[in-house]
Formats: sequence, structure tokens, C-alpha cells
Amino acid sequence: MKRWHGVLALLGTAGCVALLAGCAPMRPPTVPMDSFLHKSPCTADASTLLVLLPGAYSEPGEFVREGFVAAVEERRLAVDVLRVDAQLAYYTQGMAIVQRLHEDVVAPAHARGYTSVWIAGISAGGLGAMAYAIDHPGELAGIVALAPYLGERATSLDIAHAGGLLRWHAPTAELPGDRDELRVWGWLQRYGTEPGAADLPPLFLGFARDDRFAFSHELLAAVLPAERVFTTDGGHDWPEWRRLWLRSLPVLPLPHCPS
Repeated sequence: MKRWHGVLALLGTAGCVALLAGCAPMRPPTVPMDSFLHKSPCTADASTLLVLLPGAYSEPGEFVREGFVAAVEERRLAVDVLRVDAQLAYYTQGMAIVQRLHEDVVAPAHARGYTSVWIAGISAGGLGAMAYAIDHPGELAGIVALAPYLGERATSLDIAHAGGLLRWHAPTAELPGDRDELRVWGWLQRYGTEPGAADLPPLFLGFARDDRFAFSHELLAAVLPAERVFTTDGGHDWPEWRRLWLRSLPVLPLPHCPS
């Protein structure tokens, strides 16, 4: 398994500005990661766990404040929801988010009897979900990436100049430590070259048209089925992410409560 050096490792104060409109000081990571479970109100034994990963400088409580958990319950989805406190430090320190997700979230979920684990991530959380799927193929039932951070704009420009993700030549040699996003883009390319591959979880993408990362999002959207891409007006903040979440929930193949 290749080692992650941290796609966000070089982001300090500039990263705060780039990833989210408002930032708090970076908190130290904890082991295990803190998480908060919401049991489904309509079934005592949900077989599906929906994991929510916040942005780099967000807190898991914002998923409650912004109505993400309530929206799942209002749609009567038979899933348990797990909010995870996956903040920036887990990404800057060798992408420790992947190990922590495995040891603190996904492996325990399977041990508790969940047969399906989805990850929905915002901004850096979307990147974390993808990184996990790369290192643990076949373990996730699906990914919802809302305004995902996909690395430096220079990489996206290289892909665009090549004619798009399908024409871009992903590097095959070992990558320098600060170019982990090339590995992510090489994996994302497979959604266009190997659609339906057994180890690729269904990927749903949502982004705002004026998001600072929209250029990268559009490159990814071009290789995904149209019904798995959602857009809205606005930028990179909670009002846009909330609208995208409400648009995506009716389309996600998640189990519903008994009528």
C-alpha cells in the first residue's frame, strides 16, 4: 500500500482561506476520533451506516445545526447516522484520516453488524472519503462528495489542458510526497475508463457553480453519470452544501423505513 504524505500537508493559514470561509485554530487529533451516533427512528437494527465527515475547520455539531441529520430522518431513511470529528490535523499528518476511519469507524461498524457503510464528506471530508476508498477498495457502499477538495489548481489545469480527465495521462511511477492529489485524480479517472468496476463505490458529486474549487469539480463531473451530479448557485459554505444535500438524498440508493 502506498503511503499518503498528506494532500493538505502544505496548507497552513493559506489553507484556512482556501478550504472554508471561516476558520478556527487547528485542534490536535485524538485517537480514537470522536464520533456521535444517531440511531434510525424507524428501525432498531439498521444495516446501513451513513458517516458524515465535516470540512477541515468545521465541527460535527454543524451537521445537526444545518439540518443534515434531520433531513435524513424526514426522508424516512432506514440508516443510522454517524457524525465524525475529522478535523484538519488528521489530513495534514500523513493523511491519518484513512487509518482513523478504518480503525475507529468502518471496521467497528462492520463488527457491529452493519453490512453497508456510506461516507458523505464536505470539502476536505470528500477528499477523506475518496482516500479511504482508494486504500480500502470494496469496503464502502457509496460516497457523497460535496464540494470536495481535490488538490492544487495546477493539477486541475494540467488535466484540463490534456483535454479532460479521460485524455489525461495519470502518472504510473511513485509520486513525490507533495503530489498525493495525482493519486486521487488517477483513481477518479477510473470512473470514466472503468465505469461499474466492482471496487469503485458509487460516487455522487455536489458543488456550487461559483465555488472556488468548481473548476476541479467540473472536470470530475464530466466522467460521472449525469444523475449523480448536483449543482447549485453560490460558493463554498453551508447554505450551498445544505441545498446540495437536500437534492442528493432523494437519489441516493439508501434503504427506506417500512411504510
